[in-house]
Amino acid sequence: MATVRFHSPRSRDSWAALDQLQLDMAQAFDRLGTTAVPARGTPFPPVNLYETAEGYVLTAEIPGVESGDLEVSVEDERVTIGGKRAIAYPSDGTTSLHRRERQSGVFRRTFNLPEPTDPEKAEAVTRHGVLMVRLPKAEVHQPRRVSVRGS
Repeated sequence: MATVRFHSPRSRDSWAALDQLQLDMAQAFDRLGTTAVPARGTPFPPVNLYETAEGYVLTAEIPGVESGDLEVSVEDERVTIGGKRAIAYPSDGTTSLHRRERQSGVFRRTFNLPEPTDPEKAEAVTRHGVLMVRLPKAEVHQPRRVSVRGS
């Protein structure tokens, strides 16, 4: 079977023009001191969520967030993390902000888990700007070893 490729000489030029437009826009935003990609498009904080034999572990990158500004709630198959990140700048009247990429404000994210967890045994700790939440599985959903006895 023969493969026929369609190639338009104009298609390559069209993509090059769009690439150049994207580059020009990024440079224009860079000169303004903002990013070309809005921060609203990226969820904060970025998280990893994985399952172990005992339960689930959620890690979230939260640099600049004090542990007192964090809240974690667990309900059955859902875990919610929220908090506030404040970024202060000197307000002496002579400070001029040239670039602002780190966002501040209130955040809240909720994650659904495949199985219920035991909220009474959940633990959360921050270390080096990372929040780690350990969520043990509910007793009914943990595998149990059953011993077999002879008759």
